[in-house]
Amino acid sequence: MFVSDSRAEVKGLAAFLEPGQRGWHIMLKPQVSPWFHVTLVRCEEGFETRSVVFIDSVQSLISWIESDQNESRVECLQLVSPAWLNGNDNWQMDDLSEVAQSVKEGRVRFTLRDGTVVCFPDNNPRSGIEYSKVIYRGAS
Repeated sequence: MFVSDSRAEVKGLAAFLEPGQRGWHIMLKPQVSPWFHVTLVRCEEGFETRSVVFIDSVQSLISWIESDQNESRVECLQLVSPAWLNGNDNWQMDDLSEVAQSVKEGRVRFTLRDGTVVCFPDNNPRSGIEYSKVIYRGAS
């Protein structure tokens, strides 16, 4: 979940926002679980526009990808991972080439663009797990 504060709300942008939308200068994310930075491309009347979507959890990513996304295509999906998951000293953002899930165990395998494999909910790769459900596969 992302958290914000009313003091961080952008005021005076009603002309730029769609009905029901609100703008924020600052968002908070508890430092516990990974989240996702998605660049979307939408084509309308021959013009391409890009926007960025922040997705707060693995469960939300799976639901979002499985929903009908006919209006836009994912140009880039990035994993934003905490230190405990990426094995480094701090948060890290990496391009994803694939997201796959073990249907039996519910575990998720992230394959980064550089070939590194990260597993969630724990980054302890176990042999014999079949990640048969591909959630996302980026263009090669």
